Amino acid sequence: MKSKINVPNVPTVPLQEAIDRVTRFRNQLIDKVPEMNIPRAVFIPIADLMAIIDKFQALDDHGNIRNSLTGVRAYFAVKETDQDLPDDITALIVPVDLAGADIVAHTNGVGGGDEEDDSDIYDFTQPCPDKCDPSSPLFVT
Repeated sequence: MKSKINVPNVPTVPLQEAIDRVTRFRNQLIDKVPEMNIPRAVFIPIADLMAIIDKFQALDDHGNIRNSLTGVRAYFAVKETDQDLPDDITALIVPVDLAGADIVAHTNGVGGGDEEDDSDIYDFTQPCPDKCDPSSPLFVT
């Protein structure tokens, strides 16, 4: 028998409310953006999120694992080369420190001062429709 993992109290949304929210979002954009360009969702690989978490973990003086993040923030973006594609929306993922500020760069002494060497802005999301679940009730048409 599988044991149930105790999940912290995190807010959830009933399915119908989620469908209503997604529908409202699409309806607000339908007159402003071609339907094929309205973002449906972005897929965020869990392994990539875990890599960010691991990067910001350290052992304290007592051997306890401490994480210096409260979460990540997703900024919706369009790559310059993708502006005319139907799946042009991606999300840039940025770690958020304990004070709630974005961590967009770090200094680790590696690299020759090139800005790209120290970026903590990640681009590993995959847009829907490429990574969609068309059978999902949230895939509103």
